[in-house]
Amino acid sequence: MSSCSNDNDDTPYPNLITEMADCPTDSEGTMKSIVLDDDTRFSITNQQTNLKPNVTYRCLADYVVEGNGQVTLYGLKSCPILRDSTAIAQCDPVNVVSMWRTRRYINMHLRPMTMDQEMHDWGFITDSIRGRHAYLRLHHRQGSDPTAYSTDLYASLPLALVEADTITLRIRTFSGTNEQTFPQ
Repeated sequence: MSSCSNDNDDTPYPNLITEMADCPTDSEGTMKSIVLDDDTRFSITNQQTNLKPNVTYRCLADYVVEGNGQVTLYGLKSCPILRDSTAIAQCDPVNVVSMWRTRRYINMHLRPMTMDQEMHDWGFITDSIRGRHAYLRLHHRQGSDPTAYSTDLYASLPLALVEADTITLRIRTFSGTNEQTFPQ
Protein backbone atom coordinates (compact mmCIF):
# COMPACT_ATOMS: atom_id res chain seq x y z
CA MET A 1 0.00 0.00 0.00
CA SER A 2 1.17 3.49 -0.72
CA SER A 3 -0.11 6.80 0.51
CA CYS A 4 -0.69 10.00 -1.40
CA SER A 5 -0.38 12.13 1.72
CA ASN A 6 2.33 13.20 4.07
CA ASP A 7 -0.31 13.86 6.71
CA ASN A 8 0.74 12.23 9.96
CA ASP A 9 -2.53 13.04 11.69
CA ASP A 10 -3.98 9.79 13.00
CA THR A 11 -7.31 11.39 13.86
CA PRO A 12 -10.06 9.26 12.34
CA TYR A 13 -12.63 10.87 10.09
CA PRO A 14 -15.92 11.21 12.01
CA ASN A 15 -18.99 9.08 11.33
CA LEU A 16 -21.04 11.32 9.06
CA ILE A 17 -24.80 11.35 8.70
CA THR A 18 -26.04 12.23 5.22
CA GLU A 19 -29.60 13.49 4.83
CA MET A 20 -31.70 15.81 2.72
CA ALA A 21 -32.33 19.12 4.49
CA ASP A 22 -33.79 22.57 4.09
CA CYS A 23 -31.08 25.14 4.84
CA PRO A 24 -32.47 28.65 5.46
CA THR A 25 -30.39 31.82 5.50
CA ASP A 26 -31.03 34.98 7.50
CA SER A 27 -31.11 38.59 6.28
CA GLU A 28 -27.27 38.67 6.35
CA GLY A 29 -26.94 35.55 4.14
CA THR A 30 -25.80 33.32 7.01
CA MET A 31 -26.97 29.71 7.30
CA LYS A 32 -27.34 29.06 11.03
CA SER A 33 -29.51 25.93 10.99
CA ILE A 34 -30.71 22.97 8.96
CA VAL A 35 -34.16 21.40 9.02
CA LEU A 36 -34.45 17.69 8.22
CA ASP A 37 -37.47 16.19 6.44
CA ASP A 38 -38.91 14.96 9.75
CA ASP A 39 -38.86 18.62 10.95
CA THR A 40 -35.87 18.09 13.26
CA ARG A 41 -33.99 21.39 13.46
CA PHE A 42 -30.28 21.62 14.27
CA SER A 43 -28.13 24.68 14.90
CA ILE A 44 -24.89 24.68 12.92
CA THR A 45 -21.60 25.03 14.83
CA ASN A 46 -19.76 26.08 11.67
CA GLN A 47 -22.26 28.54 10.22
CA GLN A 48 -22.11 29.10 6.47
CA THR A 49 -21.73 32.72 5.34
CA ASN A 50 -21.80 34.83 2.16
CA LEU A 51 -24.95 33.14 0.82
CA LYS A 52 -28.05 34.74 -0.65
CA PRO A 53 -30.07 36.37 2.15
CA ASN A 54 -33.54 35.15 3.17
CA VAL A 55 -33.64 32.01 1.00
CA THR A 56 -33.94 28.33 1.78
CA TYR A 57 -31.52 26.03 0.01
CA ARG A 58 -32.40 22.38 -0.51
CA CYS A 59 -29.26 20.35 0.15
CA LEU A 60 -27.80 16.95 0.77
CA ALA A 61 -26.08 17.60 4.11
CA ASP A 62 -23.15 15.65 5.57
CA TYR A 63 -22.95 16.34 9.30
CA VAL A 64 -22.00 15.10 12.76
CA VAL A 65 -24.37 15.55 15.71
CA GLU A 66 -22.51 17.39 18.48
CA GLY A 67 -25.29 17.29 21.10
CA ASN A 68 -27.54 20.03 22.48
CA GLY A 69 -29.31 20.28 19.12
CA GLN A 70 -26.14 21.20 17.25
CA VAL A 71 -24.37 19.73 14.23
CA THR A 72 -21.08 20.35 12.49
CA LEU A 73 -21.37 20.39 8.70
CA TYR A 74 -18.80 18.52 6.63
CA GLY A 75 -20.50 18.95 3.28
CA LEU A 76 -23.48 20.54 1.55
CA LYS A 77 -24.52 19.65 -1.97
CA SER A 78 -27.24 21.75 -3.57
CA CYS A 79 -30.30 19.81 -4.79
CA PRO A 80 -32.87 21.06 -7.29
CA ILE A 81 -36.40 21.58 -6.06
CA LEU A 82 -38.74 20.39 -8.80
CA ARG A 83 -41.34 22.92 -9.96
CA ASP A 84 -44.31 22.47 -12.27
CA SER A 85 -42.85 22.34 -15.77
CA THR A 86 -45.96 21.07 -17.57
CA ALA A 87 -45.87 23.99 -20.04
CA ILE A 88 -42.36 23.10 -21.24
CA ALA A 89 -42.57 19.32 -20.81
CA GLN A 90 -39.65 17.22 -21.96
CA CYS A 91 -38.59 13.79 -20.73
CA ASP A 92 -34.99 13.05 -21.59
CA PRO A 93 -33.85 9.79 -19.99
CA VAL A 94 -32.04 9.57 -16.66
CA ASN A 95 -31.01 6.64 -14.47
CA VAL A 96 -32.92 6.23 -11.19
CA VAL A 97 -31.03 5.02 -8.13
CA SER A 98 -33.82 5.50 -5.57
CA MET A 99 -36.93 7.48 -4.66
CA TRP A 100 -38.54 7.95 -1.25
CA ARG A 101 -41.30 9.99 0.32
CA THR A 102 -41.00 12.01 3.49
CA ARG A 103 -43.49 14.25 5.22
CA ARG A 104 -42.91 17.17 2.83
CA TYR A 105 -41.08 15.81 -0.22
CA ILE A 106 -40.59 13.03 -2.70
CA ASN A 107 -36.80 12.77 -2.84
CA MET A 108 -34.87 11.25 -5.72
CA HIS A 109 -31.34 10.00 -6.22
CA LEU A 110 -30.79 10.19 -9.98
CA ARG A 111 -27.84 9.54 -12.28
CA PRO A 112 -27.98 11.70 -15.39
CA MET A 113 -25.55 11.00 -18.23
CA THR A 114 -23.71 14.27 -18.68
CA MET A 115 -20.63 16.33 -19.36
CA ASP A 116 -22.08 19.54 -17.85
CA GLN A 117 -24.87 18.91 -15.37
CA GLU A 118 -25.50 22.65 -15.04
CA MET A 119 -27.11 22.66 -18.50
CA HIS A 120 -29.97 20.36 -17.42
CA ASP A 121 -33.48 21.54 -16.53
CA TRP A 122 -35.51 19.65 -13.92
CA GLY A 123 -39.15 19.78 -12.89
CA PHE A 124 -42.34 17.76 -12.93
CA ILE A 125 -45.20 17.35 -15.37
CA THR A 126 -48.81 16.84 -14.28
CA ASP A 127 -50.34 14.26 -16.60
CA SER A 128 -53.65 13.94 -14.76
CA ILE A 129 -55.35 14.05 -11.40
CA ARG A 130 -58.08 11.51 -10.75
CA GLY A 131 -59.85 12.15 -7.48
CA ARG A 132 -57.03 12.56 -4.95
CA HIS A 133 -54.46 10.63 -7.07
CA ALA A 134 -51.97 12.66 -9.13
CA TYR A 135 -50.06 11.13 -12.04
CA LEU A 136 -46.78 12.97 -12.63
CA ARG A 137 -43.70 12.59 -14.82
CA LEU A 138 -40.19 13.88 -14.25
CA HIS A 139 -39.35 16.80 -16.52
CA HIS A 140 -35.72 16.51 -17.63
CA ARG A 141 -34.27 18.55 -20.44
CA GLN A 142 -30.70 17.51 -21.28
CA GLY A 143 -30.26 20.19 -23.91
CA SER A 144 -27.09 19.92 -25.98
CA ASP A 145 -25.17 18.19 -23.18
CA PRO A 146 -23.90 14.83 -24.50
CA THR A 147 -24.62 11.63 -22.57
CA ALA A 148 -20.96 11.13 -21.67
CA TYR A 149 -20.76 9.75 -18.14
CA SER A 150 -23.02 9.33 -15.13
CA THR A 151 -23.03 11.64 -12.14
CA ASP A 152 -25.12 11.71 -8.98
CA LEU A 153 -27.94 14.21 -8.55
CA TYR A 154 -30.41 14.49 -5.70
CA ALA A 155 -33.69 16.32 -6.29
CA SER A 156 -36.86 16.98 -4.29
CA LEU A 157 -40.48 17.40 -5.32
CA PRO A 158 -42.37 19.44 -2.67
CA LEU A 159 -45.63 17.68 -1.82
CA ALA A 160 -47.24 21.06 -1.13
CA LEU A 161 -47.17 21.76 -4.89
CA VAL A 162 -49.39 18.75 -5.68
CA GLU A 163 -52.96 18.65 -4.40
CA ALA A 164 -53.29 14.90 -3.97
CA ASP A 165 -53.11 12.20 -1.32
CA THR A 166 -51.41 9.68 -3.61
CA ILE A 167 -48.78 10.45 -6.23
CA THR A 168 -47.59 8.19 -9.03
CA LEU A 169 -44.30 9.42 -10.45
CA ARG A 170 -43.00 8.18 -13.80
CA ILE A 171 -39.42 8.70 -14.89
CA ARG A 172 -38.11 7.92 -18.37
CA THR A 173 -34.89 5.92 -18.03
CA PHE A 174 -32.42 4.56 -20.55
CA SER A 175 -34.06 1.13 -20.20
CA GLY A 176 -37.77 2.07 -20.09
CA THR A 177 -39.99 3.74 -17.51
CA ASN A 178 -39.50 3.70 -13.75
CA GLU A 179 -42.86 4.18 -12.03
CA GLN A 180 -43.47 4.41 -8.30
CA THR A 181 -46.61 5.23 -6.35
CA PHE A 182 -46.39 7.11 -3.06
CA PRO A 183 -49.50 6.92 -0.87
CA GLN A 184 -50.07 9.40 1.92
